Amino acid sequence: MAKNINKVKVVDVAAVAGNNTLAAGVDRRAVERCKDAIERLGVLHTPVIGTTHGGNRLLLSGQCELMALRELGVKKMEAIEVGVADDAGTMAKLSLMLISLKDKPGALCEGLLLQEAVDAGVPRSEIQIMLGKSASWVSNRISLVTRLDSNVYKMVRDGLLDPRSAEEISRLPTETQFAFAETAVRECLPKSSIESLVVSYNDKTCPDVVKAQILNDPRSALRRVADNRRAVKTDNQDSQKAGMPPHVVEECVKAVRAQVERLYRILKYVSPLLATGYIDALNGLDGELHDLRIAIRKFIYPGKTEVSNNAG
Repeated sequence: MAKNINKVKVVDVAAVAGNNTLAAGVDRRAVERCKDAIERLGVLHTPVIGTTHGGNRLLLSGQCELMALRELGVKKMEAIEVGVADDAGTMAKLSLMLISLKDKPGALCEGLLLQEAVDAGVPRSEIQIMLGKSASWVSNRISLVTRLDSNVYKMVRDGLLDPRSAEEISRLPTETQFAFAETAVRECLPKSSIESLVVSYNDKTCPDVVKAQILNDPRSALRRVADNRRAVKTDNQDSQKAGMPPHVVEECVKAVRAQVERLYRILKYVSPLLATGYIDALNGLDGELHDLRIAIRKFIYPGKTEVSNNAG
């Protein structure tokens, strides 16, 4: 006999305690869009509730839906109810697992769907309002699709290439994308390596010989990038940078400080649970800041070669 795995129950909306951690990541516009979807289509994502032995009900997933239902005045809702231990660690682990299971389409998938909608006559302004996105966001997603070589897209569709790797490859000149994608698949390059190589290729100071190496021998090119030997500059370029006026450096420092302060204020109020979506970006920034500190300390402590080894 098949095991009954249906745990959906009808519960009182007022009896469910909201999740403050999840609520911190809910955008007001998302709640409004959720209310609109519920009124037109019904609840599309069933909330998940953890019920303790004492009968307390705490939301594990579906904070946006719960807020929308309350604001719509709904008294009862269907929810997936599971028994949980009455401790924060267990509930946090369950919430993390539920977040990881959510369907999160990448930029490529979003771009393809946007292109289909636009081609079918849906105005971009309507899409922007529906998704709560800016005109530039819509344009960038569609541009991603139009930039990507058709053969590279076929590799994604056939499961040979990860969609997020294809997003990075789309930033290369169209005529080089397919050859690089084939090499990347053959060499089993992860997305992080592909991203690093694409950034290096698009650097205006990258010599043609290095660009050829990136396309034909990416692993050797990666070692070159890691050794900081990618940007081979001419004497003319060095002389121009040597004469850079101090006020230019001061302006750059001022701009960097402003962005660092802004990012710090944002991250200060982001919970570790919600930060999982930013790990890749923060990881890359951490490495770039490390390299910047080394470059700065060469000027602050000239002649001390050991500083770079201790800068991390």
